[in-house]
Amino acid sequence: MNSTVESMIQELSRGNPSYLPSKFWQTLNEKNISQIEGDGFATFKRTVAQNYFTWVIGRKADQYRWLVRQTRWRDWPSIRWGAGAVDPSLPLSRHQQKELAIFTRMLWRLAERTDQQGLLRNLEEPAEGTPFPFHWRGKLISQDLANSLLEYYAIREHFAPGSEERVTVCELGAGYGRNAFVFLKALPRCKYIIVDIPPALWVAERYLTRVFPERRAFKFRPFAGFDEIADEFQAADLAFLLPHQAEMLPRKSVNLFLNISSLHEMTPDQIQAYFRLIDNLTRDYFYSKQWIVSHNPHDGVVIRQADYPIPAGWRQLYSRTAKVQEKFFEAMYAVDGK
Repeated sequence: MNSTVESMIQELSRGNPSYLPSKFWQTLNEKNISQIEGDGFATFKRTVAQNYFTWVIGRKADQYRWLVRQTRWRDWPSIRWGAGAVDPSLPLSRHQQKELAIFTRMLWRLAERTDQQGLLRNLEEPAEGTPFPFHWRGKLISQDLANSLLEYYAIREHFAPGSEERVTVCELGAGYGRNAFVFLKALPRCKYIIVDIPPALWVAERYLTRVFPERRAFKFRPFAGFDEIADEFQAADLAFLLPHQAEMLPRKSVNLFLNISSLHEMTPDQIQAYFRLIDNLTRDYFYSKQWIVSHNPHDGVVIRQADYPIPAGWRQLYSRTAKVQEKFFEAMYAVDGK
């Protein structure tokens, strides 16, 4: 096992037991580590990323059918053109590759129509991690980048700092950092903190520090208190923390906190612990995107939208069915900053 991942696991075990992985995550982490050790970091977007929010699906899937309904007739010729090309390096059949290419292009086209600030004109999927080789008008594209853009604009409906404003964003369970990539591109002076458990924290740290080599990074390391790392942490543009380390951060020091598709994979007690952490750290807004109903057989629990323990001082700004993933809801709250 990678020595940094081992160090993360050891440090996690010394922290608050509320943040230890649920049985669901214990099982998933074993799979993640096995894939990283077997296939390597170089191709993680084709392996480990599928355990985060990358969907290898075809025309029978709900998301595919939803996108078909949203796609304009005039877009179909360009969406279909070249979609049947086969890449022998992919562990997918010709049919699967074609459907996945069409799915990704439909999603990208939807993101383009949502892109009020024109961010996609200067964005394409980073080659780091070897994403699926799907292109649109000469640009490497991905469903992860398209989904992150849709989520970015959902958040920006209320979180509206200027492009040069220094704001702090914290994400719990960031996967490999797909949302961090969009925020750091869209808001160049943004500080982005990732709170996660290994091996995902290691994947995100390695990926984002390679994609943004010019950004100052506070990389994972054990520390006993915030005073020990305060100067280095405050100067960083990127930071990578275990959950119990995030407890040491100054109260109400985060402008925006987000979590996408991981709270529902925890036990009720863990969800409660994370909401206490979010409420303690967040000054302005919280954005959440989760399954409307999530069945977790590993821990023997079912988590429904109404089960999330929203603090009494928070004000709901919206709660609605998510675009594309209709079995998900997205919600945003104004957080009591006191």
